[in-house]
Amino acid sequence: MIVTRSWLNEFLDLKGVTTEKICETLNAIGLEVDSMQRISVPGGVVVGKILSCQKHPDADKLNICQVDLGSETKQIVCGAKNVAEGQIIAAATVGADLGNGFVIKEAKLRGVDSHGMICGSSEIGLPKLGDGIWVLDESIGALELGRELSSYPLVNDDVIEIELTANRGDCLSVYGVARDLSSALDIPLKAVTYPQSAGEELDCKIYHDSQDSALIYQEAAQELKEQALLDLRLGFVDNYDDDLRCRYLNYTIQATGVLLRAYHDSCQKIEVKPDLEGLESVYCDDKIISRIGINQSKEEKKNAVMIEASYINPDVVSKAVMGKSCEKDDLFYRSSRGSESDLMFGLDYLAKLTGSEKLPTAATKQQEKYATQIAITFAKINTFIGQNIAEEKVISILEKLRFKLQREEMGLSIDVPTFRHDIVNEQDIIEEIVRIVGIDNIRSAPFVLAEKMQMNDAYRSYKKRNHFRARAAAVGFFEAVHYFFDNRQRMEKYNMPVIPENLDVANPINNDLNTLRSTLLLHLLESSSTNLKHGKNAVALFEIGRVVNSKREEKQKIAFIFSGEANPPSLLNHGKPKAIDFLSFASKVTAVLGNIKVQQCQEENALINPYEYASIMIGDQVCGFIGRVHIDVERDFDLPATYICEVDFDALVYDNIIAKAYSKFPALSRDLSLLIPKEMKFSDIRDYLTGVLPDEVVRFYPIDIYHDNSLEEKVSLTVRFVLQSMSKTMDDQDITAIMDQILLLLKEKFSLEIR
Repeated sequence: MIVTRSWLNEFLDLKGVTTEKICETLNAIGLEVDSMQRISVPGGVVVGKILSCQKHPDADKLNICQVDLGSETKQIVCGAKNVAEGQIIAAATVGADLGNGFVIKEAKLRGVDSHGMICGSSEIGLPKLGDGIWVLDESIGALELGRELSSYPLVNDDVIEIELTANRGDCLSVYGVARDLSSALDIPLKAVTYPQSAGEELDCKIYHDSQDSALIYQEAAQELKEQALLDLRLGFVDNYDDDLRCRYLNYTIQATGVLLRAYHDSCQKIEVKPDLEGLESVYCDDKIISRIGINQSKEEKKNAVMIEASYINPDVVSKAVMGKSCEKDDLFYRSSRGSESDLMFGLDYLAKLTGSEKLPTAATKQQEKYATQIAITFAKINTFIGQNIAEEKVISILEKLRFKLQREEMGLSIDVPTFRHDIVNEQDIIEEIVRIVGIDNIRSAPFVLAEKMQMNDAYRSYKKRNHFRARAAAVGFFEAVHYFFDNRQRMEKYNMPVIPENLDVANPINNDLNTLRSTLLLHLLESSSTNLKHGKNAVALFEIGRVVNSKREEKQKIAFIFSGEANPPSLLNHGKPKAIDFLSFASKVTAVLGNIKVQQCQEENALINPYEYASIMIGDQVCGFIGRVHIDVERDFDLPATYICEVDFDALVYDNIIAKAYSKFPALSRDLSLLIPKEMKFSDIRDYLTGVLPDEVVRFYPIDIYHDNSLEEKVSLTVRFVLQSMSKTMDDQDITAIMDQILLLLKEKFSLEIR
């Protein structure tokens, strides 16, 4: 972004503020100055007037001009195509040094004396403004013949180039930069005024005005005059155009930040609606003339009869063009970073610039737009900054940045203008205050760390995961990690839940991983098979990971698999360890999961052998299953006897450890061999005794089951009871009393007797 000091001065009174101070302030508030250049016309270049212009008798491309230099008239031979009688021009007098060793001298051109040079803008150290000489007018100041151009402040300017970040589209205009300087320098913005004009009236109407976009169309002024200052400033900012109307539009856009376009045809009916690509487009008599903030139709603009002022939310337009091949023009750079939404500001500026009067109408009043509303307290501001900023200072800063403020009891309610779409939260507001106050003006203070309890759901989940990982590793399981994806055909083969195709993965990694997994077990079976084929005698794996149900709802599960030998070869097993069985596997899983119960399962799982299959319960909730892999599945994966378990991870209990007193006295065990009906389950006995046993019974569990013909329709179930007192060593009398009490309970409830 390029601005000049004199152009900034139109919006901000910079009297008494040096250019160095301006650059220093811009750097301090985050608008990094990339370069600053002082433009100065060489001495000896004065204002002159061409009194007459005649063709050179011996050269078709030369003209003999009589030039009034104020105190005298000089004859100057000029070869420019655009030289004409009556023009006010820049004339370099004899002796003027134009730089690079070029000094003006008396000369004869094809036999005709020439006493000076009529100059083009680039010949006197200014940007090139078209071909030929530079024609002056009153826009640069009152023209006095013979006065040196180096004395005109608007011509001899300081040009400042600013490097803007992508989020600061509000400063892609002279007015936007002036607005930031106004707050930083504590200088009020000037009310933009224009000289009264008796020019033509221009009709102006709002055709579209929503929260995210707006369009206003205005009749184009037909009489446009060349303006030396307008051309010069466009040259400074490298935006000069050969077409005069484009120069007026470019100047207004650079000055105000309002996006303007010109159209050759006038429209009878304007309609705003999405085009075939879904882009918000402007239709004029059923023909697309522009896509808001993106491009316009390729029409000639020289004799334009209509001016379009537009605004579109930068987030909306950036997302709209993403992935589309639509052509973009120069204004897309501004619209995608944020432009001025007060369209009447730009149209007023253009109308007065052209010497026209916009026709007043109620239809040109836009609705006020604000990007968001943020509430913040003064205490929050001061705490965050670490320094008290006076409330009046905070209010002054934000008001000069054009935020709309409403005083609240403890702070402010702030409406953020649309041109600051990058302001979305309290921290952004505080950052605005800090950059205007100046980071160097914030006093250093030691950092005070008052750490608070950081326990939250995420941390507790992390700790729980690590807890069960450590327990699984301690039992001998190795952790496995697999993709969240699986093969849909394989899952359907084993009757695993699959998600509907309309919810499935749109672009799978490959054909083998073409859907989301609903179980961890298929990957574990595959990994076990691979490890066994590489020479392992046993494989014990576990995994904690996400799965989905048929509605694509995610949950976390923990799964185990054990395949092969239950223990490594040793002297104890004579080098021939037994294969893993249900009880050994269940014991290992219980050591990891803690206090769980198993019960007969009613549902069938395609992976499981129905004869060695149980549900896992935690409390009264069924949360998983355990069992042997079905023999057909073992054959598919080329596995020996293999056992698996899968449990909902969220159902596992992970609480803080609560210390309890333990007994200093020895524990004793007694066994009861009970005659029970064949159809009776141990779980019935367990569920009943759990709530009624004496406190001295620490735990109980089955250790043996026996049947022969003499028992007929009953079986012998041996249950071991572990007894321990907190106050004494139990003697035989105490133990007998407790065992008699247990027998009485069982007899009254189930009519059971000992064998």
